[in-house]
Amino acid sequence: MHLLRALPDIFRVSFAGVVAYRAEMVIWILTSTMPLIMLALWNAVVDEAPLMGFGPTEITRYFAATLLVRQLTSSWLLWELNEEIRTGSLSMKLLRPMHPLWVHAADMLAAMPTRMVVLLPMLLALVAWRPELLALPDAWALAVFLPSVFLAWLLGFLVQAAFACLAFWLEQTQGLFALWFGAWMLLSGYLAPLEMFPEAAQPLLGVLPFRGMLAAPVELLTGRATPQTALVDLGVQLGWTVVGFAVVRALWNRGLARYGAYGA
Repeated sequence: MHLLRALPDIFRVSFAGVVAYRAEMVIWILTSTMPLIMLALWNAVVDEAPLMGFGPTEITRYFAATLLVRQLTSSWLLWELNEEIRTGSLSMKLLRPMHPLWVHAADMLAAMPTRMVVLLPMLLALVAWRPELLALPDAWALAVFLPSVFLAWLLGFLVQAAFACLAFWLEQTQGLFALWFGAWMLLSGYLAPLEMFPEAAQPLLGVLPFRGMLAAPVELLTGRATPQTALVDLGVQLGWTVVGFAVVRALWNRGLARYGAYGA
């Protein structure tokens, strides 16, 4: 109850920070526009002949949805928390009655309106190019999309929190996260639809966490998911979320004990 009462004020403060540093936020948003580059590349490929069921319209719809989901699920917790641990500024936040990760989560979510304002012209440009993109998925898909995209955001947040907690032991953790991010770009559907992968790889792709962090909500928006696959994806997302919470909790508690032992 204490957290629920405090959340509105935290969101207001976080949103004021986003507005104050709006130029920096716009730069962060523009760094997540890789789907537009991949759209240009894949559109040149499928323009000659459809590939795995993807023609020009389908590939444009896919990367437009990827662009949207990427903006809804991205965060920058790794860099902020890493800096706070390394410089000792985390100590002041530990004195507050609320867990620092809750405050960081509010900061990430408060940036969503700004992200949508910047993203809207890009999506309108894509619709002007291909008006058929205005077709909406089924009502059930839209309903499942909301929890799916939230779980995708939460998974990404927990992954960054886990890597950031390694800063209790390591001076820099961005290099390790870069390895994870490279695997995520390849196996989440960010660079290419997962249907493009060999049939033998599909079972493995379905149980890895990467699909639940991007491809699952994207396929709901593009109408390529079925109710059965959507339920399976939600189950996998929930499973990895539980694992993520457990890992972050363990790393945070042990790391905090080490952090305090040095008098920070």
